[in-house]
Amino acid sequence: EGWSSPGGGLSKAGRRLEGEPRPTERTRGSEILFGIAPCSLALSQSRRGLFRLFLKQSSGSQRLVMSEFVLQATARGVPVHHVRRRELDALCRGRVHQGVCLEATPLHFKSLEEAEKPDLGDEESPNRQLIWLVLEQIQDPMNMGALLRSAYFLGVDRVVTSQRNSCPLTPTVSKASSGAMEVFDVYSTDDLRSFLKAKAAEGWEIVGTVSKPEAVENVPVVSCLEFQWNKPIIIVIGSEGDGLSLETQLLCHRMLAIPPGRALHPGIESLNVSVATGILLHSICSQKLRQSD
Repeated sequence: EGWSSPGGGLSKAGRRLEGEPRPTERTRGSEILFGIAPCSLALSQSRRGLFRLFLKQSSGSQRLVMSEFVLQATARGVPVHHVRRRELDALCRGRVHQGVCLEATPLHFKSLEEAEKPDLGDEESPNRQLIWLVLEQIQDPMNMGALLRSAYFLGVDRVVTSQRNSCPLTPTVSKASSGAMEVFDVYSTDDLRSFLKAKAAEGWEIVGTVSKPEAVENVPVVSCLEFQWNKPIIIVIGSEGDGLSLETQLLCHRMLAIPPGRALHPGIESLNVSVATGILLHSICSQKLRQSD
């Protein structure tokens, strides 16, 4: 390609005359994925439309990784362009790309109407121990990605977000999720409270999360170390700044708290939302694993 030739012999005007788009010129409606895990997983799945793969001109230790990308892209019929690092930097606006960018169509939340209804099974069936994670107004893409990564790793059956004031499924989210977003469906609802009421009526337990137990009224608070469950549950995580809204708290049957390991100084009395969720999910999902052994 004119703009990717090692010698850079063609002028910009010559490149334009040949009709080749510059690396920074994208197909309408596309976005740029970046990073080894997101790009590799996006190539291996059939969830996105794929346009072009951009690889850093490399030698040495990265050559094998890049060769594997070429094989993946060739199998999917995706054109491969070998470019300089600065061109990759421009494509993903200076983010950490690890030498790989992929132009593709965006991923979007799925509607709950598209979801298959889970089989709760009979009284003795381990399938009754389903766990869903609900995210209320998570706005930071790094937190969203980390939450999806933990949910996927720890065995959460489904993730549902509120549509309002929630981070979309961007390339930054995919990178922060280490590519989990590429293989794990994420659903959304425009009426979170009606959704929770409906699941409660179906027999699900709605479990909220709180950093300060004294801040919750009319809902029992239990340590995650003491929490036990034997029915399908929904864990509801609140926004980074405000936590769960009062309306959502009042729909919860119980609230979970993480006991600190020491007396805490004022101002550092809580955990990052993705870290706290990882701790809570591990505590809860480990019960599911023990029962399935």
